[in-house]
Amino acid sequence: MPQPPKRAFSRTACCLSCGLTVLGGFLIIGDVSVSKLSDLELVPRVWHGSVDEPFADAEAEAEADAKVEAALSQAKSKRPREEEHSSKPKEGAPAPAAAPQHNHAPSAASSSGSSSPSASSSAAAKPPSPSPAAAAPTPPPPPPPPPKVDKKPIPPGEYTPKKMVVHAECKAQGANFGNINTLEECDRLAAGMDDCGEGFMFSEEHPDWQCRCCTEGMSKGGPHSENWDVYEVQNPRSTASTSEDGIYKKGRECGAQAINFGQVPSPKLCSWMVAQTPECGDYFMFSKAHPEWACRCCSPNGGQDNGLSAPVWNVYKLFTERPKVVDPLPTAPPVPHASAGLPIASDPRPSWLEREDDLVIDARNPPGHGGILILQAVLADARADWGKGGLRPHWLRAILATNRDHARRHGHVMVLRSQPTQPQLTKWQWRNCFMKDFEKCVKENERENFNWEKHLMMRDYMLSSQKFTHILMLDADAALVNKDHDTLRQIAAIMDEKGKDVFLTDEDWLEHGTGRINGGLMFNKVTPFTVNLYQDTFDAHLKGSARLQNWRIGVPDMECSSNEQICLNDLWTGRGKEWFAPKAMMASGLIYNRGAERGGEKYIDDPSVEVMHWMGGSKASAGRALCDGPRDFT
Repeated sequence: MPQPPKRAFSRTACCLSCGLTVLGGFLIIGDVSVSKLSDLELVPRVWHGSVDEPFADAEAEAEADAKVEAALSQAKSKRPREEEHSSKPKEGAPAPAAAPQHNHAPSAASSSGSSSPSASSSAAAKPPSPSPAAAAPTPPPPPPPPPKVDKKPIPPGEYTPKKMVVHAECKAQGANFGNINTLEECDRLAAGMDDCGEGFMFSEEHPDWQCRCCTEGMSKGGPHSENWDVYEVQNPRSTASTSEDGIYKKGRECGAQAINFGQVPSPKLCSWMVAQTPECGDYFMFSKAHPEWACRCCSPNGGQDNGLSAPVWNVYKLFTERPKVVDPLPTAPPVPHASAGLPIASDPRPSWLEREDDLVIDARNPPGHGGILILQAVLADARADWGKGGLRPHWLRAILATNRDHARRHGHVMVLRSQPTQPQLTKWQWRNCFMKDFEKCVKENERENFNWEKHLMMRDYMLSSQKFTHILMLDADAALVNKDHDTLRQIAAIMDEKGKDVFLTDEDWLEHGTGRINGGLMFNKVTPFTVNLYQDTFDAHLKGSARLQNWRIGVPDMECSSNEQICLNDLWTGRGKEWFAPKAMMASGLIYNRGAERGGEKYIDDPSVEVMHWMGGSKASAGRALCDGPRDFT
């Protein structure tokens, strides 16, 4: 009888690679560490000779093949499901919330400057399918869910936290609610979110590490961490659930992505946000296992198809109806008496001023067009840092008086903006607030939007009929402190010598600040490049994560949805470098933008210092340094 052809692989080696063991002439399916061989399933080995030799009997081979296939199927069903790598906080440090990397992460990055969690693990190799004649046994039904206990909302002041696990994280995290200061508020948020389980993790030592809920059944068994604890949700939990009926393709990404909405806790909210966004198609990708990987919509006209395989991503079809009419952005009422207490000129207001701005001084000689303009924004904020009801803090009055004196001495123009431009919110900010609680949404975005107002001011006056030659945008807590130097004309001469249009400063007074732009001082020569630049940056802010395409200065596309200082740094060293860097220069902050914090104010009499910047908690010392020191700068 002729021998069957020799196989190209070792059946024994194949079995070993699938979790089987050859022992005493038997194939052993299961864990060989069990105490009794009677606990194992044994398949007689009927071939002879070395492990690579063929069967002597074709019928025996077929019978053994069927048994091995059934054993493989049973081993597969017993093997624990391989979990995807998730981004977890390291011991003693918060977990980064960021976009994923390849295989689990989407292939197309949707935002600049974002970090990525580790995603090195890949899906397990798929074992052979079982023979139809030897199907794997049906697993037992899952245990019934624990009985629900009706809870009543906890009245204010009566909340008592209950720790489930001390010094540990969740085994699997659900929603990340951001910076929440109290356990009570974290509990309430976790209770109201569909995708949260019975617990949440919180660090009382580091509340800035954010409030994070655990997914259902994953509150215990997480990694040890000295600074985290897992707490039981005390408030009554939401009974709603997110339908999976909207899944269009399991284990896939979008073929083409349009907008990254950032971290959204559930497909339901992701669907709602996509439905409000005209730039999106009718599909989106979302990972329930890793909501920190962001909600991302697919591009219109087929962006949902031809995406890469990614086991923990799904492409969903919208299950939220798109609005037939998009309401205009809400606006806040004007701030009453916004310019009260500011050093406004008593002369009639010039007609060339933009919006509701005020003139402090126009010292051009002869008067008329051209010259250098100094801009400062003094916007009424929720914390009243800049004063309230016309009562301005001493430090602010001292700084503005110093700059007014500098403009008077050297023939410049100085203009203040005290009324925020409406609408303050962008479409994407209002959408991220779920179009609810307008006042809260304005406060949450106030700091960033007030910084972006500087770019809007630059855009306004770049196009002014006054045709200024140069424009300085200076934070309201910074002052030109070298009275005897015409600092701005000196900088203009340096720019001409180097052939630059934009003058920026770094933070080299800080230990790791060299090369990092500080947005508190931007000095620009008015040229076609800078006229286009500040239109581009502000338009990019309005676009958010939709990314402005085809910038006027040449950048193909770039996102500027966060702090304007990050946008400038991305232009200087990141995606926009090719077009921006040849036109810009970076000077030392030690000279042109000296931070006053950490004792920096002592350098105010240093003849090399041109600009002093009282950031953060150092503001209170500005009045003393400028008005009450050895010299009066005002």
